[in-house]
Amino acid sequence: MLLRLLGLFQVPFFSSWIFSKDKIMEKVVIGIDVSKEKLDFCFQRTGEKILKECIVENTTCAIKSSLKNGLKEFSLTKPDVWLCAEYTGQYTYPLCCACEELGIDLWLENPAEIKQRSGVQRGKNDKLDARKIAAYALRFQDKARLFKLPGQNMASLKQLVSERDMYVSDKCKYQGQLTDQKRFMSKENYACKSRRLQRQIKELELSISEIE
Repeated sequence: MLLRLLGLFQVPFFSSWIFSKDKIMEKVVIGIDVSKEKLDFCFQRTGEKILKECIVENTTCAIKSSLKNGLKEFSLTKPDVWLCAEYTGQYTYPLCCACEELGIDLWLENPAEIKQRSGVQRGKNDKLDARKIAAYALRFQDKARLFKLPGQNMASLKQLVSERDMYVSDKCKYQGQLTDQKRFMSKENYACKSRRLQRQIKELELSISEIE
């Protein structure tokens, strides 16, 4: 369902040449590696060392909180920052919503383009991928294109992402109970509760799958 809302990499959804060269040079880039459960952030300014790296839960609320903290930590305003991430299908939706709500520029790039232009990389993990994306964004900033959804689609997307975030949060809560309470219950009581929680988790996973 969510996938139908995004016509990614189609010209109408992007504005080209989003910044003048002088303005780009002043900005802080946040390279983001997106996966299903989390995002790896890499804050970097042109010509400088990495400012900050962190891991963020892949929910709209967590992403917004992390971005706000980053702006405050480095005394940045929203126009001072722009984000670059690889497009990874539905996993980018919370990021799209967070950037839209905060008014922060977002550049979603084709993963194949980043891989081709980044050359051979030694080692591979999410942290290194975030660094690679930040470096790519700084090097090829003249190719940056803002991602933007039409208003009606964005409203629908926000509603679906909000619903998905709720299910993800509930799933994490139930999964936590499966491990946290095992030591404090009899085996018989825990086995009964575990079966009930597993049913709830499966239902939540089904709801998440239907949204995605």
